[in-house]
Amino acid sequence: MIRIAVLSGKGGTGKTSVAAALGYLAGREAVLCDCDVDASNLSLVAGAVNVQSQEYSGGKVAVIDPEICTGCGACVGACHFDAIESQGSRFRIESAACEGCGYCALVCPARAITMVDRKSGDIFTAESRFGSAIVYAELSINAENSGKLSTQVRRIADEIATERGAFAVIIDGPPGISCPAIAAATGTNYILFVSEPTLSGVSDLERALEMARKMHIPSGVLVNRGDINQDLSDEIRMIAEKSELDFWGILPLSSDFVRAVRAGKTVLEETEDEHIFSILKTTWLSIQMRFKTANSDTGI
Repeated sequence: MIRIAVLSGKGGTGKTSVAAALGYLAGREAVLCDCDVDASNLSLVAGAVNVQSQEYSGGKVAVIDPEICTGCGACVGACHFDAIESQGSRFRIESAACEGCGYCALVCPARAITMVDRKSGDIFTAESRFGSAIVYAELSINAENSGKLSTQVRRIADEIATERGAFAVIIDGPPGISCPAIAAATGTNYILFVSEPTLSGVSDLERALEMARKMHIPSGVLVNRGDINQDLSDEIRMIAEKSELDFWGILPLSSDFVRAVRAGKTVLEETEDEHIFSILKTTWLSIQMRFKTANSDTGI
């Protein structure tokens, strides 16, 4: 089993559309995994039926037992986040403000404070329209995205892929180079970066490529909406070639992508543009063949 992460230096490049297209081409050979838990939408274009969910807890929150609390106020002085407020002669903790450090529980002389699991989000497993499994998550309101939820989503996707004997896990990661993006990329066999020919697109791509280099992960670049600025598209090509990365081509600006999202489908199910179909299909088949050949050569 291999893991392929589809990432981007910035949001809005069409990363999810590309990940969904690869999933469409892979079919049952892949398990889809959406690690962009702040804005999970891979399931919207890949479809999701037979959905099952489970709560995810990524941290702790302090809770005061009003029956035990003596109202001494020791916890108030210890809390640096102003999460504790008076409630009559006792105190209560505002969970949204609590950072879960546990200091208040340590200083409470009456042992009225305990640390309990804080719900950080929900993880969903389902079947995509392509017959493959899909795993995705939604971060709870006010919950902090540290990358832990993305890691758990990936772990479940790996387990399903192993059970089904899938060839690949295709990961739709969050944009940028934050902790969640690093969590999506860690341990993958290949990163496909989707970029766009804008000044911010080029700058953010260079930072993302540096992340991949430091993680020693083979990578390639695909440009979306390339015809809006041919000079910058050529610059992205040169950046990839100079870094000895795969350059998979330039997709045109096309309303097919928008129409596909609105229809809840992948662009390959909507477009009649042979250029779009050819680039995406060639990209997937080439990556697939590279790793299948490598596995065959090593006897895996």
